[in-house]
Amino acid sequence: QVIGSAHAEGGKAPDGWEDALYDREGYCQIFKTGMKLFSGTAMATRYRGIADEFKRVWAEKLMEHKMDLEHAALFGVGSSHTQTVSGVEDATAAVRYSWGVVPYTQQYGKQYDFSYSSSGYDSFLTAMEDFFAPESGNSGSKLVLASRKVITFLNKLGTGGFLNNTVGSSQYRLDVQNVQNQFGHTVTKVNTLYGDLHFVMEPLLRGPWENKAVAVDMKNVAWRPLVGNGVNRDTHIMTNIQGNDEDGRRDMILTEAGLEISLPETHAVLSFS
Repeated sequence: QVIGSAHAEGGKAPDGWEDALYDREGYCQIFKTGMKLFSGTAMATRYRGIADEFKRVWAEKLMEHKMDLEHAALFGVGSSHTQTVSGVEDATAAVRYSWGVVPYTQQYGKQYDFSYSSSGYDSFLTAMEDFFAPESGNSGSKLVLASRKVITFLNKLGTGGFLNNTVGSSQYRLDVQNVQNQFGHTVTKVNTLYGDLHFVMEPLLRGPWENKAVAVDMKNVAWRPLVGNGVNRDTHIMTNIQGNDEDGRRDMILTEAGLEISLPETHAVLSFS
């Protein structure tokens, strides 16, 4: 620990230092969701179930594109490589993948282990003493995306459940509550001496991720579409991309964006066993 500076009597001026900018590549991934060619005949046909098949498929494609973005923001692994462009034998183009918060945090952030059978408020408090360390740049409030299994554990009342382990023999130890979020869904809020954890169910954390939760410091993460030179590559719809001689219509949804994750030590993966 250096407290101030000390110099020898009659010494010269010390070398200075400065904060300097440096180049950094934050990969923006290009997401494309295409719609098959709808012939002019198909678009003019009224169907018995849903009258306009074109609009029905469009609604599905919008959801498909949204899920692609969500999967990448959770599980993407940042990288870049080149591949041959279709139809041009020698041409190559860069293919970039943006980082998702789960693998990025596993590699660079914090990791904590908990037990389904014994974890309670006390075990959370011990971990949060380290996790919410102010020198790391923490905001004091975390959004925790949790699997359904973890959410169930947090709300169980029986023996071995989180609430039971937390309450113990005294009602005054209870510091867990379900609060209504502004968007209408229920948030399980766990308050600790050092900061708050807001648990929200994330349906995509299933299978190999069913015992995981990822705590995200929202002040140190942002969704960044590529914007520059007056061009915005955020999600937009490209219509009528079919050939000029095709009797029909083909559309595409395009997004070029990436997840910017700063101060990885302010994010954590919580593992339960």
